[in-house]
Amino acid sequence: MADGGASTFILLVTALLVSGSVSAILINQWGDMSSALEENRKGKEADAQTSVSFAGDAMEVEYDDSVSPNVMTFYLQNTGQYVLDESTLVVIVDGTSVTSSITATIVPTGTVWNDVKLLKVEVFSNSWTYQNNDGVSLSVVVSSEVTSGYRGTDTMNIEVRLDV
Repeated sequence: MADGGASTFILLVTALLVSGSVSAILINQWGDMSSALEENRKGKEADAQTSVSFAGDAMEVEYDDSVSPNVMTFYLQNTGQYVLDESTLVVIVDGTSVTSSITATIVPTGTVWNDVKLLKVEVFSNSWTYQNNDGVSLSVVVSSEVTSGYRGTDTMNIEVRLDV
């Protein structure tokens, strides 16, 4: 009987050690998963706080075809809570990216594109053949400045009419 009690005790201690080790591993994995979920939440919060809207009359977007290259001018407003980074601006006109052919200026004069400033966007192209009252599809992608280690993004799509 004495041998049976000792072997049972050894098995019990072994089972407790194994279950303790497994518990420690599971707790560590739960902590890693919790951290990943928190990082994801902060990224989604940055996206939720980043927003851009078209400013002005979408049915009268200035278009100058008398100069070369042709120039389309429109304004964007930061409607989110995070400061936007105008250097990350992506502009797509009728499905074609024109990001390398734009000038973005904060107005009134400033260095930070916050919710009280507009961004004047001038897009240049030699290949456009638009005329007065032509409809154009504009897509704009903006990113916020890095806040607490996160950068939010927003996309705006709008159909505009050109005013030559």
